[in-house]
Amino acid sequence: MTAPPSLLKQNVQLVSGLRGSAVAWFAANAAPGRPLCCVVPDEQMVSGLERDLMLFAERTVITFPGYEIPPYTPLSPDQHTTASRLSTLFHLTQSSEPYILVVSIEALLRRVMAKKVLQDHAELIMEGEECDLSALRESLISMGYEAVSLVKSYGDFSVRGGVVDIYGPPFYLPDGTILDSPVRLDFFGDFIESIKPFDPLSQRSQGRCEEAVLLPVSDVLLPTDDPVALHRLGSRWLELAESCNWSAEKSHELGERIKSGRRFAGIEFFLPFFHGLEHTATVLDYLPDESAVVLVEPEALNGQATLIHERIQANFSSAEASNQPALSPEQLFLVQDQLAPSLERFEQFGITDFHSGEGPSLNLKTSNHQLLKQEIAYSRKHHGLLKVLASQLDTWLEREDQVVICCRSTQRCKNLAELLSSFDFTFELLTPPLNLEHLAPRDGRQVFLCEHPLQSGFSLEEKRLHLVSESELFGERRIGYQKRASKPVGEPISFAQLQQGDVVVHRDHGLGIYRGLETISLQQITNDYLLLEYRDGDKLYVPVDRLNLVSRYEGLSDKEPRIDKLGGQSWKTTKQKVSDEVWKVAQDLLEIYAQREIRTGRSFTPPGEFFKELEESFSFDETPGQYQAINDAISDLTTARPMDRLICGDVGYGKTEVAVRAAFKVVEDSFQVAILVPTTVLAEQHAKTFAERLRDFPVEIACLNRFRSPKEQKKILTGLRDGSIDIVIGTHRLLSKDVRFANLGLLIIDEEHRFGVTHKEKIKRIKAEVDVLTLTATPIPRTLQLSLLGIRDLSVISTPPEHRRPVKTFVARYDDLVIKEAVNRELLRGGQVFVVHNRVKSIHRMAQTVQKLVPQARIAVAHGQMAGNDLEEIMVAFVNNKVDVLISTTIIESGLDIPSANTIIINRA
Repeated sequence: MTAPPSLLKQNVQLVSGLRGSAVAWFAANAAPGRPLCCVVPDEQMVSGLERDLMLFAERTVITFPGYEIPPYTPLSPDQHTTASRLSTLFHLTQSSEPYILVVSIEALLRRVMAKKVLQDHAELIMEGEECDLSALRESLISMGYEAVSLVKSYGDFSVRGGVVDIYGPPFYLPDGTILDSPVRLDFFGDFIESIKPFDPLSQRSQGRCEEAVLLPVSDVLLPTDDPVALHRLGSRWLELAESCNWSAEKSHELGERIKSGRRFAGIEFFLPFFHGLEHTATVLDYLPDESAVVLVEPEALNGQATLIHERIQANFSSAEASNQPALSPEQLFLVQDQLAPSLERFEQFGITDFHSGEGPSLNLKTSNHQLLKQEIAYSRKHHGLLKVLASQLDTWLEREDQVVICCRSTQRCKNLAELLSSFDFTFELLTPPLNLEHLAPRDGRQVFLCEHPLQSGFSLEEKRLHLVSESELFGERRIGYQKRASKPVGEPISFAQLQQGDVVVHRDHGLGIYRGLETISLQQITNDYLLLEYRDGDKLYVPVDRLNLVSRYEGLSDKEPRIDKLGGQSWKTTKQKVSDEVWKVAQDLLEIYAQREIRTGRSFTPPGEFFKELEESFSFDETPGQYQAINDAISDLTTARPMDRLICGDVGYGKTEVAVRAAFKVVEDSFQVAILVPTTVLAEQHAKTFAERLRDFPVEIACLNRFRSPKEQKKILTGLRDGSIDIVIGTHRLLSKDVRFANLGLLIIDEEHRFGVTHKEKIKRIKAEVDVLTLTATPIPRTLQLSLLGIRDLSVISTPPEHRRPVKTFVARYDDLVIKEAVNRELLRGGQVFVVHNRVKSIHRMAQTVQKLVPQARIAVAHGQMAGNDLEEIMVAFVNNKVDVLISTTIIESGLDIPSANTIIINRA
């Protein structure tokens, strides 16, 4: 198989001179009134271009995600990816309105099911229509759905009497909105009485819809309702295996699975076998002839396509060499000279930054704001960014140019307007999509603000128009702009975490055993009930709308809890005893903390301009819990009452950002901050985080631990005494007698319970003099008790950051190719990898295997039998990106939040 030829054909209209997000502006305005397909070189670019297009495009913007699984590996894509792909393909078959499709070159090369196959298997169901329940069940299984007891994710369905829950791919409703939730079908005999979307977490219905579309959840459709056809398919598989000289053992195993209608990991790589090559297609085949195609950086697309084809061929050759079942690349991908001809039926635009000079080109002469970014980065260290920004705005406005500043939310727009309020600008808020041709006339010093994230700003010189993004003003690009609906207080327990046999607590009746969800009809009213079993077999049915009364039992020991008697006195007695004990503890602790309440603490000034700039430079949107915790900490610091606040939240939930804001507020008032952590590894990680967040501000940061030489430690101690060091991060070394501060204002303690008794006594002495902020993911009972009783202030961060992508889990047999591809993919995007091998005896052999598979990777081994200092040094190296792959035992489960480590491979899971 040879690499594809250049995509640059004579009918490609070259467009050059586009800088920053001007690519999205051009694409949004190209081929108006027609479908448009944007092809980008990398899967990572898809979401960014999609967001930028939504700022400018009046057409619907949709994406077609790649599989994210390497070719010829025994892996299947996660259900979310498959559902998104099939949802997009179905929308392309149904849409009568123009749209913009964004797809990577890798996703474009893979074959998918043909348009007719997808249309034939998409099933429209409507309220009031007749439907054979058993036929519906068989149809769902053939489309890849799995029968489960409780529907939680894409591809699940359950049948409970006359109620059928189905979680299929998203689809467009007649009003143009997308329904991306499972639906509940209520049957009355053979008729569908109602169709209700519902929340998979609470299992509660959310309104009602008249119709729904059930789409396949797998590219491969099996005739599970026809045993004869399945057997014939399995026999044909064995014949193919014999003719191709595949491994007999592996082929027989997969053939038996096919005959029984069971799928297997990697079945997508045999799509032409199940459907026939003539019933496969590419994404381009779904586009109407009048569509246009935008090729973003054609030369980069050529290079990426070449690399993809080389990878396909290499993996196919490996499969052939080991006699593993594999179809030829020609059956699964667009190869050789197929890609360019597939594009030729469309009008094509090739977007390139600089034109090589070969052939005609349309030069649009846009410019980016690199100089503005550099000036702001230089200025904010000492003077802040506002003067530089205001000066640039003045320059533009004096020329009577239009200026639009794009912020990610309405609140960000208001914050920026407030920051610039002293420079006599007026502001008008715009909402996307932006029609840059018809902006309202500018009124003197008017600046437009737009509530939408933009990857990078640009200027259209001929149109005298300038778009500025937050990345120019506040550093790195923000991600995860989607707004999350706020959750009600007292949200019910999660069904996803509840299994039959779990012990639960009913507020009024005590401890019982959860026995599942049952549908009961009483007086012609049907409802779902939780069945709880109590002592002596007593049963309690709790309606789903009373779930707020039930919570999961969380024991403090491994001892089996005693189940209560329904209607008995044991639960009331237990509640009274707990109440009495809490009161006794409260009285003792109130006396201990009374002195703290009497003492008057420092009152720091309210947040200033620099603090607001620090807020705006945060890379992500604050979660509600994080936002509240930050406000609580700043409120404590700006009042005379001494601060002693506990911030409680899981690893990666954003506790460190709360500490950064509090520390910066104290440093703003010329006080010092000490951050005390239990391990050297944590000290290094915090030092790295603080340095990154405060690099654009006049703050001096130091890290004091055993990895610093005596000379470096001496210099740090001198800096603490003379006040030249603002923030010091360290282990118990900070508690030594030779550590003295010029003006300590705040002590931040991370995981206080991991310090020893003598260290805690020294901490108490420091606490008596300064404000204290404690961070923990796992508070010890006494610390938590102090907070719950109100003696120590408590802030809980209970929701993960909104930028977090869902975790994708792939289950497969051990395969060298899977490991090689997973590690290489992570290294290509500059990330790190955990490989968990929970056998110390053979862990070094595993490390040698990984090193052989990925020779360029820097590999280290970590396990609990190593000397403490050696283990610590390896973990510090991993935190500092000096190690690419860490081969370890499960010791890492008590480790760190390392954002760059996005892949974990668990051997013998």
